[in-house]
Amino acid sequence: MSDQTKKRTRGRGKSIGPTSSDVAELAGVSRSTVSRTFTPNTSVDPETKARVMQVAQQLGYAPHQVARSLISGRSDTIGLVLASPSNPFYGLVLEGFLQHFQRHNLRVMCYLAPTLDDVEIGMRAMLQYKVDAMIVAASGLTSEAVTDCRRNGVPVILFNRSISSESVPTVQTDNVRSSKMMAEFLVRGGHSSIAYVNGLEMSSTNRDRLRGFTEGLAQMGLEPPIQEYGDFSYEGGREAAKRLMMSATPPDAIFCANDVMALGVLDCLKNELGISVPDDVSVTGFDDIPMAGWSSFNLTTVRQRRTQMIVAAIDLLDQLLAGEVVEAPTVLIEGRLILRGSARLPSSLPS
Repeated sequence: MSDQTKKRTRGRGKSIGPTSSDVAELAGVSRSTVSRTFTPNTSVDPETKARVMQVAQQLGYAPHQVARSLISGRSDTIGLVLASPSNPFYGLVLEGFLQHFQRHNLRVMCYLAPTLDDVEIGMRAMLQYKVDAMIVAASGLTSEAVTDCRRNGVPVILFNRSISSESVPTVQTDNVRSSKMMAEFLVRGGHSSIAYVNGLEMSSTNRDRLRGFTEGLAQMGLEPPIQEYGDFSYEGGREAAKRLMMSATPPDAIFCANDVMALGVLDCLKNELGISVPDDVSVTGFDDIPMAGWSSFNLTTVRQRRTQMIVAAIDLLDQLLAGEVVEAPTVLIEGRLILRGSARLPSSLPS
């Protein structure tokens, strides 16, 4: 090994590890070839790449991320803004994105936004760290935040959310159609007094699900649903169930805007109020989180096809980072009705 490949010192004896020049010399290639070897989605002859990687491992060389960013103008970092992790659906979404980005040598900066105001705060913070793009899976995105991102050349993709004031690429479940399907399912099951437990009033997912459910009931000849609010939380679902069942006109079916609230409703009905599910009241949700399938809940729900949504978001991201024009900025993925034991089954199922 030449002296150039040995550790050197600078300043007050601070050791410096091997450099790209050291790797290039020992591998018999140029520094640009070394750089391309460690840059995702670049073309390098497989035999040359293997030789460079072997030498890099031998020397203990690792590319300097800051230096690479200065050269490429990219940070290789994707920003993820997520709602509160109290809903397991978003934990699974985070896991899916992380697995993909790690496989492609991309870093992830994650910001949890439990309130609407936190979303804009998180996005502005990520701009300071020069992320290459943002995926926002939380309510509260504003036009001003989108404008700031565009001004900084940072594309934004909405995941399981939508806004009407801006043309922002969006991937989400077809909440309206899926909720219409749930309305038809419950009416065909013999229910006539049906309630809807809202999540956050300002959430686009909640608005779309309420709209679809209301339209679905109307198509089946029923009045709009009785409404209560559960703020997308387990405790909110429990309290909403109490208010509904203690009202002058308790429902015979309850559709919740997410599974977490539905689990709270189920526990309240069965364990606190002694109400038989589904004999007395049917309960349904939306998401199909893992707990929905547990035997103690056995929840009928709408499954969000999480993997397909993540793949669609990544496809949009790749197009935007390549500077391409996105021809279909809104991707709607149909939900799937998952039948379990918390709701009465109709003689015929909705198509």
